[in-house]
Parts: sequence; structure tokens; C-alpha cells
Amino acid sequence: MDAFAGLFGVESTVPPETGARIVSLPRNEIIGPTRKNAPLLRQSGSMSMNLLATLAALVVVAAPVAPMAGERLFGFEMEKAFSGQTFDGIYENGGFFSETYFEDGSIRYHDVEGADSGQWSVEDDTFCTFYESSSGACFFVERDGANCYTFFQAVEDENGKSVPDADWTSRGWRRGEESTCDSPPGAEI
Repeated sequence: MDAFAGLFGVESTVPPETGARIVSLPRNEIIGPTRKNAPLLRQSGSMSMNLLATLAALVVVAAPVAPMAGERLFGFEMEKAFSGQTFDGIYENGGFFSETYFEDGSIRYHDVEGADSGQWSVEDDTFCTFYESSSGACFFVERDGANCYTFFQAVEDENGKSVPDADWTSRGWRRGEESTCDSPPGAEI
């Protein structure tokens, strides 16, 4: 076993008769003299400050961003936000409701007039709810803060394209968490 194999536990595949050998050079001849200062400390004051400012800016840019008000959700985001959740909410007219969106696509709805069951789904970036004993619809959804979702009914424009209605239909938030929704006039959340 040669010195390399003894030091690193790996044997050379080159037979000793070919003249292969390990040459040991003093450290300074291989990588130059050692340095005791870190790279940032060797630079001029303004250079170090510029580098630190750039690093700080990158940290701020890379930090997670809180959801912005009026951020439109894509279909996959709706599925993640609603599946398996119970939401409490308020209609634009001030009436309150509660809906549970089960993972199997079923829905359970409650308001002051009673309860209903149905199905929910996501279709072409709209959130759709259809009930057994009442009508349903599809909605564009915007996230307003960390725990508020504003629903705009999907309507057709003059070209037949599905677009959000100008006025919101309802707002909802995950039960058990503080709502970040604004209260409509005359309503307490």
C-alpha cells in the first residue's frame, strides 16, 4: 500500500512499475502563502459597503412576500386554498354564510335560510359551486391579504369571453383564523 492509499483509504489503479508516485510539495508552493483576513475585510471600505448593500438587497428581494390585495388566483391556487377548508363569508348585501369545500369536490353550504349540498370545482381559473336545491355559478377569485378571498361572478363580455363582473359577489375567509377582509357598509365581521 502506498502513502496515498494509507492516507485516504483508496488504492491507486496505476501499477507502481509505471513510475507513478505521489509527490509531496510544501503547502506554500502549491497554493501560495496563507491569508489571515476574510475577503470582505481585505477590500476597501466603500467596496465592502457596496457588496454588503447588494447582499442585503438580495435578501429583501428573495424574502417571501405577503399576498397583495386584489391578487387574482389561478386555478391551482384555488384548489390549494379551498380544498378541505371551511370558509365563513359575507355577501355584498350583508348576509352571512358558511361553506365547507371537501377534498372529494363536494360542498356543504349554510346561511340563515338553511343548508344545501352540492359540488365545487375549478374550471379555467374560475371557482365553481353548484347546489342541489339552488343555483350556482363560477367565480373569479382575488386574495385580499392573508385570509380574505373576494369572489366576482364570471360573466361573458361582448366577445363571449368569461370575465369577472365589476362588483364583488361575496368575500370569505378560513374559519378559525382572523379575517383580513374589509367590512362592507353596515356589516360587522
